Amino acid sequence: MAASDDGMMRGFWYIAFPGSQVPPGKTRPMTMLDEKLIIGRQSDGGVFAYADLCPHRGMPMQHGSFDGTSLRCSYHGWAFSAANGACTEIPALAEHDDIVPGRFRLRAYPCREVQGNVWVYVPAGRTLPETLPEVPTVPGFDGQAPQVTTTMRFPSNAEIAAMGFCDPAHPAFVHTSRWWKSKSGLSLRAKEKHFEPAPLGFRMQQHQLKHGANPYRLLGRDIRIDIGIQLPGIRIEHIKGSRHSACVLAAVTPITPGETDVHYCVYWTVPWLAPLRPAAAWMARDFLRQDLEVAAKLADGPVTPSMLFVGDADVQVRWLLRLKKEYLASQAEGRPFVNPVRPQVLHWRS
Repeated sequence: MAASDDGMMRGFWYIAFPGSQVPPGKTRPMTMLDEKLIIGRQSDGGVFAYADLCPHRGMPMQHGSFDGTSLRCSYHGWAFSAANGACTEIPALAEHDDIVPGRFRLRAYPCREVQGNVWVYVPAGRTLPETLPEVPTVPGFDGQAPQVTTTMRFPSNAEIAAMGFCDPAHPAFVHTSRWWKSKSGLSLRAKEKHFEPAPLGFRMQQHQLKHGANPYRLLGRDIRIDIGIQLPGIRIEHIKGSRHSACVLAAVTPITPGETDVHYCVYWTVPWLAPLRPAAAWMARDFLRQDLEVAAKLADGPVTPSMLFVGDADVQVRWLLRLKKEYLASQAEGRPFVNPVRPQVLHWRS
């Protein structure tokens, strides 16, 4: 199974936090999909993730110590290698004890640092698949960290948090900051976009931006955009102008059934924008805050809000829900995933 009754999807890579938030020799406790983890960075720079639980008596490892290579439990001093989770020392063992410490291990979670973010794979069960899926990446920025990154915890499940990634009708009424689009609900324009299926999701085919938001003008003229949405809740927007390009990665990480971290990472090739990073970070937080406020208002309503799907503007959200349903069904039935999305041209006003 890829999810339990809590509705959270397992068997995927999720962003834990930006890599800059865990320096060498440090650890961070974190809850992901209701599972308590300890995530850290070894002295050599490698990242790791383990269950925050000593196998001896269940003491959380976050209360112990870490010297850059070894994690030590605060209860009985058991030490574990940060490289593989194997126990390396049990201080209480006497000389005549023939117990091999290495037979005991911390439960490991695959952990990778990719394009400036620490990703953790949360498996569907106790056993990892023979081949792990690839960590999601943005195109054109191999080995580069984002210039701007922000994370906010939404008081909602991941499904509601991810809907904002593919709901073209809400920006005109929600994202109305003066620096973005200042007139709520006014000047709506007719849109026609071509969509096609993509692995575990769908893609809006590349199109020219004719009436864009103000920040896009920094990339030059003839701005072209393509957008991909994929499970478990990832949106990658690639923007190319005549002079520069940028990518925006948005991703959800379920924390508990009712809390979700939404990560927003911006990559660009505009070198002279470096001094403006604080302003860009503020704008990213402001943009994400507006979606958080929507999620908070929804959280004040029914536990499971009823939803209508009206017209083409709602098709992408409907696709996202159908993708999740099909993925969970394929896992439960032990069969290949069959993408329910078909090529389609959608029309709406936004």
